[in-house]
This record gives sequence, C-alpha cells and structure tokens, in this order.
Amino acid sequence: MTPLWLETHASYIALERTASAAQITFNAGSLAKAALLKVPLIPTSVLTDALPLTVEITVADDVRIGQGTDSDIKYGVSGGTRFIGFGTCDKGNYADHSPCYGMEGVSGASLTSIRHDPVVPKTSDSFYPGQFVFTLKLDERWGSCYTAHNAGFVRTAAYNNRLVFSKGLTLEVYKGDAGEGRDQVHKSHCYKRFLGDKI
Repeated sequence: MTPLWLETHASYIALERTASAAQITFNAGSLAKAALLKVPLIPTSVLTDALPLTVEITVADDVRIGQGTDSDIKYGVSGGTRFIGFGTCDKGNYADHSPCYGMEGVSGASLTSIRHDPVVPKTSDSFYPGQFVFTLKLDERWGSCYTAHNAGFVRTAAYNNRLVFSKGLTLEVYKGDAGEGRDQVHKSHCYKRFLGDKI
C-alpha cells in the first residue's frame, strides 16, 4: 500500500498533512489520540464472526522523524467500534519504554477508553528501527510486534475484546500526544489471512 493508495482509499485522513510518492507526514494538531488515517479493508457482511482471521501489518516509518521528534503512533484494525493493535514510540521514549506494546480502545475521531499492556520490557538497543511488523490473531485475541532490535525483538499482547468481523474491518492509525509534530506513514503493507491462506 503506497501513500497514494492509502490517500485514495481512505474513508478518513487528517487534513494536517503533507504527502509525497514516498510518505505521508501528519503535522501537529490540537487533539490527543486523534485519528490520522482510516482505510476500509473488508466491507460489512463479507466475513462471519467465527472465522479464524489473522491480519499482518508491516509499516515503514521515516527514521529521521522517529530519531528526533515526538512521534508515538498507534496502528491496528477496528470493526467499527473497537480498535485492536499496537502503540509504537519514538527513540526519546526508549529509556523506559518498549518500542511497541499492545493496546485496545474505542475507535472514533480519537482513540478513547484505552487499555494498553505494560510499556516494558524495553530493548537494550536504542536506535529507531524504521519498520514494525504487527501480527494480529483476531479470532484468538492476541498479537505480536516485531522490530530489528537485539537481532530480533518480539513483543506479544493479549486483548480483552474481540472484533465483530461481520461489521467489516478497517485499518486505523492514531497519534499520541496532541502536540506531536511529525507523525508519519512511509509505507504500509497489510495482509489478511483466512484459515491460513494469504489473500
């Protein structure tokens, strides 16, 4: 999914942004946890609620921004009401935060009623990885996040809520603090797996 594809197919995209062929950069706004991007992946009534479903999201971020700017992005999917995914943080948080951690909440103009996993353990490496790989086993209510830290850092998460697949599935991206200046989506790939088959 290129930045142009994401812009073209988005049901919502924040106005405070600049875009190029390689990257969408979201600028500072006034609302914390604000939605930055929502892209429908599967329409309503296509899936059954009991279907085994795995979603893989690979995100490439601009390392220059993550190295020196407050940019704590949340990536995941929703079924219209509930959001399930992972929070990521910039290098400035690595002294006491894991690069990524599981989170869930209520989807909307901003992410609310947030519950997140502990932000530790942290990695011994302090560089900003630029790429995150998220795997969400939605029917089993767990997921994992992979980064290149420590020759391969994996963080798992368990979720309290389960999405209602028959209501559709939407890729959603949220910011952290209101004043975050340059949240970015460089490139994103999203795969949906039904019963083990990639489509």
